Amino acid sequence: AFGQFGIDKFNMNGDWAFYPNENKITYSLVENKSEDIWFNEFVKKRFGYKVENTFIITVLHEIGHKMTLDDIYESEVAYDFCMREKKRIETEMEKAKSEKEAKKLEFEYFSLPDEIIATEWAINYAKENKKELEEIWQELKKAFIEFYTKNLDNE
Repeated sequence: AFGQFGIDKFNMNGDWAFYPNENKITYSLVENKSEDIWFNEFVKKRFGYKVENTFIITVLHEIGHKMTLDDIYESEVAYDFCMREKKRIETEMEKAKSEKEAKKLEFEYFSLPDEIIATEWAINYAKENKKELEEIWQELKKAFIEFYTKNLDNE
């Protein structure tokens, strides 16, 4: 399903990320209710798009990083800014004293240039490719079942 996007690897690793040097997307099946709600709220406010499946839009967001990579790497200043801000936000997030403060930091993160263009790519893909999106979702569900069946059999 992800070869069409030039993604070589797609696997569970406990976090959501795109690794350009490895051409790999990792994902988590662990739900983070607050972050998911905030991301969906951000997408609705910023793009006017109602997220119906948080998992699939997040997968598309990570693919969006791959598909928009050149846009960020084109400008060393933009890339450096994004990386500096991510480190700052991560540090401040560890010290966040309230949910309100954490949400504000998450919205700052979601608003970074590389995050915005990845999210915008994801939303545009979702809007324009509903049939392909359903096929990807069906493939993912099969992979989840295979993963859990294999791992449950090994207990």
